[in-house]
Amino acid sequence: EGAWLALGGPACVEQVTDLEDAEIYLQYLEDAEQAGGIADLAAFEEGLAKLHALPDLEARDTDPQILTIHKAKGLEYDTVIVPGLGRRPRHPEPSLFLWTRRLAADGDGSAELLLAPIKQTGVDADPIYDYLARLDKEREHYEQARLLYVASTRAKKHLHLLGHAKPDVREDAIEVKVPAKDSLLETLWPAVQSVFQRAAASLSPEQLLNAPPSAAEEGVRMPDQNLRRLPADWSLPALPPAVNWTPLQEEERVGEEIEFSWVGETARHVGSVVHRWLQRIAEDEMKDWDRARLEKMRKAFRDELGMRGIPESEIEAATTRVVSALGNSLEDPRGRWLLGPQREARNEYRITALIDGERRNLVIDRTFIDEEGKRRIVDYKTSSHEGADIEGFLDQEQKRYAAQLDAYAAALGGARRGLYFPLHAGWREW
Repeated sequence: EGAWLALGGPACVEQVTDLEDAEIYLQYLEDAEQAGGIADLAAFEEGLAKLHALPDLEARDTDPQILTIHKAKGLEYDTVIVPGLGRRPRHPEPSLFLWTRRLAADGDGSAELLLAPIKQTGVDADPIYDYLARLDKEREHYEQARLLYVASTRAKKHLHLLGHAKPDVREDAIEVKVPAKDSLLETLWPAVQSVFQRAAASLSPEQLLNAPPSAAEEGVRMPDQNLRRLPADWSLPALPPAVNWTPLQEEERVGEEIEFSWVGETARHVGSVVHRWLQRIAEDEMKDWDRARLEKMRKAFRDELGMRGIPESEIEAATTRVVSALGNSLEDPRGRWLLGPQREARNEYRITALIDGERRNLVIDRTFIDEEGKRRIVDYKTSSHEGADIEGFLDQEQKRYAAQLDAYAAALGGARRGLYFPLHAGWREW
């Protein structure tokens, strides 16, 4: 990255997303680097081939989009152009083993495995392996037809299918040869052969014999990969003047210290997991969320808590605590109102505000506009109370966190404050 910057790489960008594309590559390089080198160069290059440039942010809806047939599945466009139907697909190398499952010959409905290894060196053929290879080829043929169907049905108004077939020039007539074996055009050939034949008949043999070779006959043209070079007299721009920087106070850390100063690490991690999933539920507007789904997700909660370092002896109780907090929120009318659809809703809303002359970095669990058109801010608290006086406990918690929510309200220019306690389905507002 240092070499790229020193050479003026950022000055060579053309598109808005070029710098982000460079950052994606440099981050991938950093992740793969070990002690100043690449341990597994083949794996590095394999992963590198899977990186893709970001979409053009300035593209208009009317600009063309280039997709593979697989990527286009489920989408529709007014006009679809499918090129290269006459190209023969690249076939994989012979497999070391081929196998398939088939119904047993005794007719009891059970399946049996038919497997064959690749033929030995010096042996002409293996009949079982050849049989399985023919089955695979037949499957590929059906898959080709399915792909052609998928590509063709993406078009709402206009469909353009582009393909090529070689002519057979004779003295008295021009015939069109069958397209390349296993190409998409071969699958389509019974329907379009007459179209190609009419096109060939409209030309004379001299025109075909003297025509320049097609792109398909010349081979695949490589895209332009010429380097964009800077002028020889180019130099790095001068650095901007230095600025004074004051680190922002992490408001959310203040809240954590208040809430968890009297409990252990397990309670803190439980709170983090509950907050994350309440955010997810609110973003989904509670669609498809219920207690039964939470019970099925116990393993996911358990794994997440384990990754946060909760001891094995405490993890089951912590998982139950997470399920209980989220389940109470889904079944409590107040919780459903808070997490359901709301106007201008934001979750984990991060803002920087100047409060009492001090810049502060704030994270608001949830904010929205209620039915009366008033802004509300809500903070989730996973603190619990084992005693009998639950209302007194909630009152004390309100006093504890009043200053924190008052800061949130000041940052938003005024708002109704609310504390929600998922473990008790408790609520306080002011």
